[in-house]
Amino acid sequence: MAHPPVDSLILEVTRRCNHACLHCYNVWKNARPYPEGELTAAELTALLGRVLDETGASLVTLTGGEPLLRADLPELVDFLAGRGARVNLITNGTLLDAAALARLVPDKIDLFEVPLLSSEAAIHDRLSGSAGAFDRVTEAIADLKLAGQHVVGVFVATRLNLHTWRDTIELGVALGLDGIMLNRFNPGGAGLGNLELLQAAPGELQAALDVAEELAEAYDIPISCSIAMPPCLFDTGRYRRLSFGFCAAGTGRAYTTIDPAGNVRPCNHSPTILGSLRSPTARLGELLESAALREFVAARPAFCAGCRLEETCLGGCKAAAEACHGSTRELEPFLRAHQGLARPLR
Repeated sequence: MAHPPVDSLILEVTRRCNHACLHCYNVWKNARPYPEGELTAAELTALLGRVLDETGASLVTLTGGEPLLRADLPELVDFLAGRGARVNLITNGTLLDAAALARLVPDKIDLFEVPLLSSEAAIHDRLSGSAGAFDRVTEAIADLKLAGQHVVGVFVATRLNLHTWRDTIELGVALGLDGIMLNRFNPGGAGLGNLELLQAAPGELQAALDVAEELAEAYDIPISCSIAMPPCLFDTGRYRRLSFGFCAAGTGRAYTTIDPAGNVRPCNHSPTILGSLRSPTARLGELLESAALREFVAARPAFCAGCRLEETCLGGCKAAAEACHGSTRELEPFLRAHQGLARPLR
């Protein structure tokens, strides 16, 4: 398989975190053991230099864990900016104080992606597993916007916070967010243990999409849904202002992920390790042409066979199916729970 050009990469710089999110899908929190290890800044910049030389990728997203727990994060940002790569930073925002912003030199970061899980502090803090998280992240958003930075808020839609969705959008608008992500809870990692507590029903999520469409129009703010919304459960065609994503594995839009120890996965939700880049002779292109990735890309649940949108939807999030049910060919948890409501698309 000749792999398309690699336009962007996700780099998990650490598995350490100062939160204990109920919905966290980090693969090292799955029941199946995951390799430990964290490369030094020198090792990571050497690895990134080889990958950028090979691929010419123009965007690197730094995530974790919580990236700001790495004291050498500014070194990584400086290296990437020096190579001409755009840098996105996914952070819970609670460590983004004035000192951290000064060290990071935020103008070298193209986008800050932070959680805004509710307009109600108690709900945001409960989902984050961290008291005071709401106050700190809203202060960080305000500081970033005052500094002229590009900030997107992420709302993970669960049974606990969906009733605050309208107010949360309006809070995000008031804070000056440049966009909002409406991501349905997609289990894996710690989230699998909270499935019944967090997983909302399709009707609740469809109502949230209606609100999103209304307020995206009213406030002229982009709202995107990057977690697949299975078209057999959701009529997404009626939304003009919202954008929707599906699994991009095997394409130039893929969320190709490098973990803290230098291992490569198809995306940041999938526990499948395609191989390691720690060796100076390792090539990302070879890993992206491997049988393991071909199998990942080709996998479909039997339930989806014959659907006219099978090649678009790809069965929802196969990484969630893999993390929760052990196989990319199983139904992902959300679709499995609600398959009786699915509309046949023949």
